Amino acid sequence: MTSAAAPRRRIGRRPADPDGVSTQDNILAVAEQVFADHGYVAASLREIAQRADVTQALIIYYFGSKQGLFETLFKRRGLEVSRERQALLDALLARPEPPTARALVTAYLTPQFKLRHEGPQAMAFVRMQARLHHEPDELALRLRREVYDSSTRNYIAALQRAVPGLDAADAHWRMMFAVGTYLYMLSGFDRLAEVSEGRFTTDDTEEVVRRLTDFLVAGFTAPSSQASA
Repeated sequence: MTSAAAPRRRIGRRPADPDGVSTQDNILAVAEQVFADHGYVAASLREIAQRADVTQALIIYYFGSKQGLFETLFKRRGLEVSRERQALLDALLARPEPPTARALVTAYLTPQFKLRHEGPQAMAFVRMQARLHHEPDELALRLRREVYDSSTRNYIAALQRAVPGLDAADAHWRMMFAVGTYLYMLSGFDRLAEVSEGRFTTDDTEEVVRRLTDFLVAGFTAPSSQASA
């Protein structure tokens, strides 16, 4: 009597690694580092597969394509940031007194800068996010729109209410300046230490957020140049 053939293992049922990390989580962790190092365009599924010790076919099975993998990564952490921002804004708006510009700016920055304390994977996302400005416009714009636009618009509206005389044009322009500034400060390139010859650094996250908040609040509350034009 012939023995029964061993059951074929389905590709989607691949077991977890010995340390308990699932195959999908392992792929995501490796891909986050590769995308952070090279950006979306230059990153290859071959390198991700080799470093994750899986086949390219398995990556396609789980995520559909390189773009699907990139979008999964970006939305996974980006949506967490956006949800936390909205929760902080909701808490501020629920208080009896309306929030100040400083409170709003601090709430907006906090979820992003918390990532500095959440390990190398979170910081890989920060670098990946900073690189998004250099990715194909269609992909980059859509991801920003889907992940961040809703909460960002709500903060713009709240800042208009908090700052007397801040019109819609100034509020939107200044928020874009704020986004560019905080993304640079998150990028990990400590130009402050270089320019100051080591006298000052960005090592202390609380100091970074405090000084950045000072700068951005001054920007949001400055008189409009259009008013005197």
